[in-house]
Amino acid sequence: MYECSAAGRLVGNRSERLCCRWSAWFVGAISVAYAGIVVAGFGSLGNVTDPLPDPYLAVAELLILLMAPVMVVLMAALHACAPVHLRMFSMIAFGWMLVAACLTMTVHVVELVVARRIDHGAVPGFARLFDFAWPSMLYAVDVVAWDLMLGLSLLFAAFVFTGRRHRGIRWGLLASAALCLVGLVGPATGVLAWRGLGIVGYVVVFPVTCIALGRAISPIVKVPPSGASVRNELAAPRS
Repeated sequence: MYECSAAGRLVGNRSERLCCRWSAWFVGAISVAYAGIVVAGFGSLGNVTDPLPDPYLAVAELLILLMAPVMVVLMAALHACAPVHLRMFSMIAFGWMLVAACLTMTVHVVELVVARRIDHGAVPGFARLFDFAWPSMLYAVDVVAWDLMLGLSLLFAAFVFTGRRHRGIRWGLLASAALCLVGLVGPATGVLAWRGLGIVGYVVVFPVTCIALGRAISPIVKVPPSGASVRNELAAPRS
């Protein structure tokens, strides 16, 4: 077991820290690609009120299927690197992220391989089941995944980062968590404009925070001259 060399500093071996770093960067990169596809899709429509059309929607869904498992890996690696006294928070964050990934992957697999092959007219209430326009069942499940489950995961993950040197990451996670959770107001009230805040939380703030997190974690393993257990420290962000 690796010990915490100082309060609030991440621990973990080189492979765990590299896993945390690269999964954070992967989430950030895929999120940029996702945002670009969504912007291009709505640009082709000329408005943001109609559902995103194919092939933009299909590509966006494939990107989500790539990103969701890596988000789970990110939280697992963060749990492995968390100081022992903060691992309750990282474990809860991992649990919520695992549920979020399972829900959204199920939704988008159904959309990609089932909904597109069904005759809309042959299924009564097809739009209320499969369309990505409110209200529909799959839309509601995806809202639970990205606004509620992801919001709770990021909220608890923020408590892993303590001290002044981690302040930017902590506040980034808290901000994205708050925006995701506030996004639940839209479906609850029927005023979907509120969902825009949740989208900003997980499409903009969370990826930016992931990129900062990846830059902040050093894979270097430092061996104290005292002969104590191997300890790792969270390096300051590089300029």
